[in-house]
Amino acid sequence: MAELVGGALLSSFLNVLFDRMASRRFLDFISGKKNDNELLMRKLKLKLLTASKLVDDAEEKQKKTPEVRRWLDDLKDAIYCVGELLDEINTEALRRQLEGDDEHSPAASSSTSWITRSVFKSSSPSDEFHDSLEPKISNILRVLDLILNEKDVLGLKEGVQHRPQDTTRQTTSRVDDSGVFGREKDRETILKSLRSDDTAGPKIGVLPIEGMGGIGKSTLAQLVYKDVRDDFDVQAWVCVGEELDILQIAQTIYGKIRDETCKITDLDRLSEKLEEVLTGKKFLFVLDDVWSEDYLLWENLMTHFNSYGVHGSKIIVTTRLGGVASITGTLSPHYLQEISEDDSWSLFAKHAFTEDSVIPAHPHLEAIGRQIVKKCQGLPLAIKSMGGLLRSVLNPKEWEKILKSDLWELPNDKVLPALWLSYQYLPPHLKRCFAYCAIFPKGYRFQSSTLISWWMAEDFLQPHGKEALEDVGSDYFDILVSRSFFQHSKDKYGESYFTMHDLINDLAKFVSGEFCLRLEDDHLTVDRNIRRVRHVSSMNFCNQRTQNLGALYDAKHLHGFLRLHSVHFFGLGNKLIDLLLVLPYLRVLNLQGGSIVELPSSIGDLKQLRHLDVSWTSITELPDKVCNLYNLQTLLLEACHRLIQLPSELGRLINLRHLNIRGTNIKQMPAGMCNFKNLQTLSDFVVDKQTGQRIGELKELQHLCQDLTISGVGNIDHEGNALEADIMSNKEYLDRLVLTWRRGDDDTSNHDPENDREVLNKLQPHTNLKQIKIRSYGGLEFPEICPNFVCFPDGGMDAPKLEELRISQCKKLRSLPEQMHTLLPSLRILKVFDCPEVESYYDGNRGNTTILFPNLCELELSRCPKLTEIVPLEKLPRLERVKLRHLESFSGSLAHVESECPKFLSLVHLGIENCPNFVCFPDGGMDAPKLKELCISECKKLRSLPEQMHTLLPSFQKLRVFSCPEVEPFPQGVLLSNLQDLSNLQDLSFECCRKLAANRSLWGLTRLNSLRKLEIFFTEEGAPAHRSHSSRHPQTSESYNHPRQGVETTHLSSIPQNTRMP
Repeated sequence: MAELVGGALLSSFLNVLFDRMASRRFLDFISGKKNDNELLMRKLKLKLLTASKLVDDAEEKQKKTPEVRRWLDDLKDAIYCVGELLDEINTEALRRQLEGDDEHSPAASSSTSWITRSVFKSSSPSDEFHDSLEPKISNILRVLDLILNEKDVLGLKEGVQHRPQDTTRQTTSRVDDSGVFGREKDRETILKSLRSDDTAGPKIGVLPIEGMGGIGKSTLAQLVYKDVRDDFDVQAWVCVGEELDILQIAQTIYGKIRDETCKITDLDRLSEKLEEVLTGKKFLFVLDDVWSEDYLLWENLMTHFNSYGVHGSKIIVTTRLGGVASITGTLSPHYLQEISEDDSWSLFAKHAFTEDSVIPAHPHLEAIGRQIVKKCQGLPLAIKSMGGLLRSVLNPKEWEKILKSDLWELPNDKVLPALWLSYQYLPPHLKRCFAYCAIFPKGYRFQSSTLISWWMAEDFLQPHGKEALEDVGSDYFDILVSRSFFQHSKDKYGESYFTMHDLINDLAKFVSGEFCLRLEDDHLTVDRNIRRVRHVSSMNFCNQRTQNLGALYDAKHLHGFLRLHSVHFFGLGNKLIDLLLVLPYLRVLNLQGGSIVELPSSIGDLKQLRHLDVSWTSITELPDKVCNLYNLQTLLLEACHRLIQLPSELGRLINLRHLNIRGTNIKQMPAGMCNFKNLQTLSDFVVDKQTGQRIGELKELQHLCQDLTISGVGNIDHEGNALEADIMSNKEYLDRLVLTWRRGDDDTSNHDPENDREVLNKLQPHTNLKQIKIRSYGGLEFPEICPNFVCFPDGGMDAPKLEELRISQCKKLRSLPEQMHTLLPSLRILKVFDCPEVESYYDGNRGNTTILFPNLCELELSRCPKLTEIVPLEKLPRLERVKLRHLESFSGSLAHVESECPKFLSLVHLGIENCPNFVCFPDGGMDAPKLKELCISECKKLRSLPEQMHTLLPSFQKLRVFSCPEVEPFPQGVLLSNLQDLSNLQDLSFECCRKLAANRSLWGLTRLNSLRKLEIFFTEEGAPAHRSHSSRHPQTSESYNHPRQGVETTHLSSIPQNTRMP
């Protein structure tokens, strides 16, 4: 849990510098020389210590005093310069260690210690690097002297710490309903929770309302507080603020109940008084604006509350912090979102216009006003502030000025304090990480892992002990999410991403100052001091827009260039690349998606580079000089399809933590992969015939996590020394493993099945593995002693944690792992594809009541033409989705032969495709109350849909039957008489089912109110005589106007266009 109130932003910068200047590596390198560097460094540290005592006072005063803000920027630039100097020293020390420049260095002496003091004491007096340090340190000292000498003029005091304050936060329970817009659904949800009386739940229900500053949490609480006045015997409103002061809260509540000022200061006595007035009463308390994440303090407070009142009492907690919501809530937290654009306009209009008649009389103001409202992105406080700022102002030029202004430039005393308060409560290390996010354009979608990688490259992450940098970054990121600085969403494919609210983005831009630069729409004309810019981002940059590159030539201290790719793959200017590759302090270089065909060898001169991303480019090779980037932590080469090899000395990059070569055509891994002791992610490990024994190097990569693909497993000789040791069983952090016997065009037809079987047996992963995919395995069966992912390890009682198993393209495989039904209790997804020799994976000898795969949710079997039988689905109690595709020999049943109306209680989707020998559904029907989708196609022998079809109708949303010519029509009236059960049906499609379509006039489709899509295709043979319609392409769909309102698409074939169905 992060501390609630931290120091200034620059405190984090300074703390990192102090740690680095106190490190053994730094002290050994800088001390004992004949020059004055050691003494100068001591002076430098003292100057920085002096500055550290001033930054808290300066950060608070910068909002009101521009001169202080300029002073802070000057100091920040100087601190950056100190960091860059320390980078040079660290990198030179690392180079000497690895290259053995000195005869006493670890590389030369084979010493296992890090850089020892004796190494550098013996350096030559003419050491050019050490000689070059003195003028650099002296120059920084002069700059710091000038900056610190201004402190008295600016009135800056040492050791002054300002506690965050927001005088606007003294809230009450009163609210004007007419000024609230867009909160009807939120209001209903909260009221439902407050009025519920779950006798099985906790005695006191605590309902957190969570959201970013200015979103309207207190307003919503005020609304419901008034609405439930008659539902509770006692009500009290407490504005809590920063400290969770139990005595103050109790005093406020007691004073509200007794309608008097409470002067009792003894908590025990006060608790007794509260118990007297609350005994036998149902109460509602609102604790507004809670910031404390102290769990023990909250438990102490709840101990008092639980001794009062009766069951059904409620407490509402409003907070900006997800941590507060998680520790306080006994009811599900209500996360408050932004209001809609229409509601935003209504709110704005109420505050901007004194009369309703103003809008029609000034339509031009409405047009500008709506654009201003969009800038506020549904944040009520910002909308009200903007409206109030323009109230009674009818000059369009003034409105245009507001539209074009940054929020922080406006004469506004509400929005800035509200969001600034959230920023003030961040500890310094999180302020630094947040300020960096000013590189993101408004609305930009980003992934957590990507941002954490950039933070790591910029040295923002401060681990404790052996804590991994990635774990530290994940903690930082989660805190910023919980405090509403980042907003989590999912795209239409279910992929997670994060964004920043536009006003939060403005806040990041404000606090980052002139050190972050966004090049949007390729514009390089900027009104700022380019020399100070450390971070640059660009959405699109192409060769045609390089005429203004001169603006960047002064950014000599640039730390990062990020190409934030859009949907278009614009070319990246060659001139820009040439410029970037001569910037000595560059740490992050993201050229993803640019039209690059060659990476210059000069990239090896970027000694400080930590993050290099050239994914989705056309490079054919990496220059050998890349191996000189000793600080490199992340190397991303994804989808570089023309890349066929890695540099032979890549193993020299001992600091590498992430290597992604997914989607490349790399044929083999270079020697020395075992040197990557800190490697956290490795997308692929490629094995070829010549270097198959290098698979043994994987044993040293013990920290691998997330995903790993081993390609070319068929090139491993099981008798080689590389597989003697368990190279995979020590990877306890690995979640997903892909073993593929082929790589590219490899021919596996002549592989020895016995060798493949033994190799699989030796590649036993750790039992923590959650997903495994096996592709192109050449064995006839799985090993007798199954790998850890298919059985209990060593006969023990601890079941594997495997949740997903996929087996595909195993052309020789005859059977799946024996007894895997009961030995994989955690399995949730099972998919088997393209295994032409597999005949069965269920022995059929188990009793009718045996539960198999107790947690399996998804089952997919595809292109297994010899498979005759599957596990009875009713034995899979949690099964939700089933797909059976291209199982030409499958003639069995979906259920146990002894079952009568088997139960499929969790089934949601059932799809059966191209199973020509599938004849019927279980006798007696299917008990599937949750079934929403039933899709059947190319089942030539299927005679009927499930019996008792009407029992399935209530949950149906989609019913599709294609090319099943023998399926009998619905019994007369089965649909018509159950229309009330078809209230959810949205998609109904039939194709080439001549018998089924024969009595469609009796289906009563025109009475299906929920239907959104109707498709019926059938041949001329299936069309009634009075419907005949000549057509060369009888199955080509034509438009059909369904009489039910709301139907989006309706298609019939062999029926004249615009003919109405009877």
